[in-house]
Amino acid sequence: MIELAVSAAVMVSCLAGTVQFGYTFYIYNELVTAVGNGGRYAAMRTYRAASPEDIEKGKAAIRNMVVYGDARPAAGAVPQVVHLKPEQIQVEWVMDESGKPAEVNVSVADYTVDAAFGMFRFAGRPAVEYPFVGRFAPSESEP
Repeated sequence: MIELAVSAAVMVSCLAGTVQFGYTFYIYNELVTAVGNGGRYAAMRTYRAASPEDIEKGKAAIRNMVVYGDARPAAGAVPQVVHLKPEQIQVEWVMDESGKPAEVNVSVADYTVDAAFGMFRFAGRPAVEYPFVGRFAPSESEP
């Protein structure tokens, strides 16, 4: 009986740890996929910069692409990753010397995975950096 109690405690602990690690890894993999897709979208879209509001609208479209898989999601759209919000996505443009975008960085600013027996926080990870290959339109406004 004592051996069974001790071995059961060890087995349950190992099983719980495996489940927690697996779920956290699964969520992280979903985040990597979403951030990668958003980064590719950002690298290929038209960079419109007629005003600071246009730049922010473009960043909002990129955040929506990461979270919902659509730049203009329908009302009540479900996020691709559980509890992920557009506010948790960070988009930064790296400009070259002439003021044109050279690269775009997309990352998760702050996301917490609520696993079975603990919480894991991802800050700044996952992140991607892509060279900008889209069209530069400094005088156009975002639709």
